[in-house]
Amino acid sequence: MRALTILFCVVIFTVGCYQQKDARVNVGEGIRSDSIESNIITRPIGAAVSILIGEGVEIREVKTARNEAGFLQVQVSGYNHSTQTQRFEYKAQWLDNEGLEIDAAVSTWLPVSALRKSEFRFSATAPTPKAVDFRIVTRKK
Repeated sequence: MRALTILFCVVIFTVGCYQQKDARVNVGEGIRSDSIESNIITRPIGAAVSILIGEGVEIREVKTARNEAGFLQVQVSGYNHSTQTQRFEYKAQWLDNEGLEIDAAVSTWLPVSALRKSEFRFSATAPTPKAVDFRIVTRKK
């Protein structure tokens, strides 16, 4: 019976912490994308820990579209669970139809400030219509 109770708790915790992630957006070290607050069992503990250490950002949605000129556009939306503003940088890496990175002089690190306990958004546009996919990488500023 005890083993069954432990197994139940592990399953509940695992399901509660699961988040769908877009593999094309890589959240760098020091910028958390998971949240213990999302689990109903650990939420009170998570809230206390968040106050002490601060939680990081969570990527919630990645949208893509082509503009009128045929350039791929990406919009990344997320939420900062921290009690402090999170400052980080992102860079878009554009990929051709073979999955190879397109060399682009405009692919530079750009700053993002995600205000405490609020949503944030950033976007990027491919430098050429040949881009069919992308990767977004982030790093702590």
